[in-house]
Formats: sequence, C-alpha cells, structure tokens
Amino acid sequence: MYSQSQVTIDDMFPRAEPMLRVPLPLLKVSQTYALIEQRAKDLELKLTAQHRDVIEFVLDFYEYCDDCENARALADLVHEEFIFQGGRRYLYKLFPAGPLNTIHYLADLPALKYETDPSSGIRF
Repeated sequence: MYSQSQVTIDDMFPRAEPMLRVPLPLLKVSQTYALIEQRAKDLELKLTAQHRDVIEFVLDFYEYCDDCENARALADLVHEEFIFQGGRRYLYKLFPAGPLNTIHYLADLPALKYETDPSSGIRF
C-alpha cells in the first residue's frame, strides 16, 4: 500500500481514458481582444463592462481547465459565477444567441460538445 506522501491524485482518481486535448494558445493577448471587438461589431453587439466580465471569466476558465469541452458543465459554472446578477437570465440578456455560443464565436474558442439540444431548443 502507499504511504500518504506517495499517493498522487492520479492514483486516487485514475482516468478511464487519457486526456488528448490539443493545448490552447495563450488567450489573454491583444490579438484575442482585437478579434473579440471585431466580431462583436460584425454581430452588432455593443460590448459593455458586463459583457467583458463574462468573456473574461470564460477566458480564465480556458486558461486553467483540464477538460473544457462539456457545454453543460461550463454553462453551469458560468451560471454559478453570475448567480447574483441573475444567472442564466442575466447571461441571455447580455448574449441573446446564447452566452457560450456567442463567446466561443467572438474569441474563436474550440467548439464545445453538447452545445445544442435540438429536442428542447436550448443553445448554450
């Protein structure tokens, strides 16, 4: 058996399959922000400080995530972060086409799995 100092997190929680995600480039650089501004103009979306807070949160998430492809998990995380402003209702007021969908388009982030649910018409 292992002593406490020899046990790693991978020993405690082994993954069923290895993570093979291509590393993302640095996101919080001037080119990303310029792209966000340009694409927001193309969508006729006027970015406010509230929009930028949500975008920054998603960019921060991608800087530190290990498995960031699940739209439902990310949507729940963003909802929890902005719960005091109104949660999902607040996010959809800012980004009517769907907060995650819009932010991923603006920042050219990789596509999420399960980002749409055709049976219920939900689009994250």
